[in-house]
Amino acid sequence: MKTKNLALTNGIVGLVGGIILLFGGWFIAGGILSDAATGSVSNTSGAAAFLNILKIAILALGIIALIYYKGDKRVGTASGVLLIVGGAIALIPFLGWIGGILAIIGGSLYLASLKHFSQPQA
Repeated sequence: MKTKNLALTNGIVGLVGGIILLFGGWFIAGGILSDAATGSVSNTSGAAAFLNILKIAILALGIIALIYYKGDKRVGTASGVLLIVGGAIALIPFLGWIGGILAIIGGSLYLASLKHFSQPQA
């Protein structure tokens, strides 16, 4: 029996990660301003690295879940496809916010599918 842990993880990462990607441009801009004031490049590099890791994580979780829940009627394929497409589009420069929107929708679909999983009897 397939568990709901992966669906829960994808839902949370898709939702929170998508929101972070929506504001990712502002994080980069804040890092640039901070680096201009201090004369370093560590804040901009750190923000860019964090956003790139998040984009790859969204893409990878979408692929893993699409394979894991293949043929399972409780979780539709649209949620996994949206995470994959959102992660792939977010990797394109200046399109991270579009990928964020798709990741939010995919994560929401994963969280909505949690009600289809039966609760274990205590």
